[in-house]
Amino acid sequence: MADIYAFPTGESNDGRPVRPQGVPDEVWAAVESVSTMKRIHDVRYREIPVPSTLADYGIGVEFEAGERALGDAFSAGLGSDAEPRIATGWIMMLYAHELRIDWDSNWRCVAFARLPLETAENDSLTPGMYWDDMCDYFDGIEPDSVSGTVTVTQNTAFGSMAGSTSAGCEIRVSWTPLDGTGPDGTMDAGAQVRSWAAFIRSTIRFEEDDAS
Repeated sequence: MADIYAFPTGESNDGRPVRPQGVPDEVWAAVESVSTMKRIHDVRYREIPVPSTLADYGIGVEFEAGERALGDAFSAGLGSDAEPRIATGWIMMLYAHELRIDWDSNWRCVAFARLPLETAENDSLTPGMYWDDMCDYFDGIEPDSVSGTVTVTQNTAFGSMAGSTSAGCEIRVSWTPLDGTGPDGTMDAGAQVRSWAAFIRSTIRFEEDDAS
């Protein structure tokens, strides 16, 4: 059964996560690297559960970037349609006790993002553009291990809301992170989480971005 680690809550008095009994050293090193990683400005973070069917251990983090993230309350969830200037997503770091042949590792990352998209950008070039932009943020991964899909959506309103349209982009992707990328020779889970947060943040144009 996958254990769910508190991030960023559930910390001890010294601000560090509390290690449950029996957790492998490499898994706990990953938990600590996520807990201590440098946060990205304008991105909100929240722990999410990792289904126990996916792996023996897991670390799940949800993100939100955009105007709504600057308020007091986190978004109600990722199920609503994408709104202008809002990007959401999550990443799960999965660990299996036994080496997984399909992962070529004990570790695997799976991630999702729902991104804003101008209606005018909704064309056949959009999926490839978003995929290439996403890949630029990957670091410390097994070559040729990235796979996934990009879905472009368009909503057309009818009735009293007739005449309005909106577009969005959804990315589902998985990859195998490299071992030995952390300072102690373990897998640097914090770097993987931060890279995905940075990609999500990059799809939002903030007012300070417009002014620069």
